[in-house]
Amino acid sequence: MQPIRTAQEAISRLEHLFHTSGMKDEALLAYIEQLASENNKLKLSLHKLRASQSSKAHTTSSMHSKLTDALRE
Repeated sequence: MQPIRTAQEAISRLEHLFHTSGMKDEALLAYIEQLASENNKLKLSLHKLRASQSSKAHTTSSMHSKLTDALRE
């Protein structure tokens, strides 16, 4: 069996199981979709925070080199 890489793959496989068993749990599907949505929001927040941190590191590095240049003069 192949690993599940996306929420859509998980939902598709779950729907296949529902079809095979003749059962369906809409609440479970909704919960998986909610978790996938929340996961995407967290990934976006993490990306923004990392970008912000690298920007701050660049600013600090720039300030350090300006200070070093000023001390040399």
